[in-house]
Amino acid sequence: MQKKTIRVSAALIFDDQNKIIISRRPEGSHLAGMWEFPGGKIENGETAEEALVRELAEELALDIKVDPLYFQNVFEYDEKFVDISFYMCTQIHPQQEPQAIEIAEWKRIRLIELEQYKFPPADKEVVRQLLEFDFMFCKI
Repeated sequence: MQKKTIRVSAALIFDDQNKIIISRRPEGSHLAGMWEFPGGKIENGETAEEALVRELAEELALDIKVDPLYFQNVFEYDEKFVDISFYMCTQIHPQQEPQAIEIAEWKRIRLIELEQYKFPPADKEVVRQLLEFDFMFCKI
């Protein structure tokens, strides 16, 4: 049987102190309890950018502007493929605090702290790239 491909988009949202928003998957969901970059499945007829705007409003009550694509990857799980696109995003109202609506919780963390959280396998390459970027940036 051929594996299904799920299209997903995720937001990389930094604040003015260069902290990034991460969210924890709720109990009962696929990969429950793991941390991820907020986002979700792209519905039929929806662009990756439109999905991000919708998902961030539903999950965190945040209004965002989707900026350029940062990284794209297809990851193979046992039961499916996940085609995931990570976009740089900006909060439209920077003072607006996220709300944990369809997630277990959220945090703003420094990039170096990413190593302390368990991320799904599909996110590991973007985490590695962000840590590498943070290391290079901090050395300048």
